[in-house]
Amino acid sequence: MENEHTASTFSFVTPDWVRSFNGVPRNLYGALSKEALGFTASCLQDQADYLKKLAESATPAEALKCQMDFVQQSWWRYFSEGWHVVDALRKNQPSGSAPIE
Repeated sequence: MENEHTASTFSFVTPDWVRSFNGVPRNLYGALSKEALGFTASCLQDQADYLKKLAESATPAEALKCQMDFVQQSWWRYFSEGWHVVDALRKNQPSGSAPIE
């Protein structure tokens, strides 16, 4: 009985933290979530492609080139996705708030 009561009142988040989301427009939260999930999916695909190419490398030189290509692609992905997040913030910011620059 005691365990049931403890389990039902335990929460990973505090009520204050949850209330802080009440002021965030749903379209902003949705847009940011969409960008984050898209970014995660593309990063996972890049990693899978990289590991496949690395496994197919016949020489250390090919493996090193594969590694350098992956690093370059990863940096580009992080940079470009950062701009997508900023654009999503600009498009979905609450009315009356200061513009995001």
